Amino acid sequence: MPTRVPLYALHGRNSCPTCGASQWFVGRVIAECACCGDTLPINHAVRPTQMTALRNIAA
Repeated sequence: MPTRVPLYALHGRNSCPTCGASQWFVGRVIAECACCGDTLPINHAVRPTQMTALRNIAA
């Protein structure tokens, strides 16, 4: 069975898997828990900036 990696969702409530806090420093690639410093990769599948960039491309 594959191991699941917790991801930071940009449009959802995110609790730290280590300490349970919900305060984050969010960067372009990772989000860091403000309480314990644990890091999570950001789920890029739902990043709204990608959709904005695609709307400006001519077909």
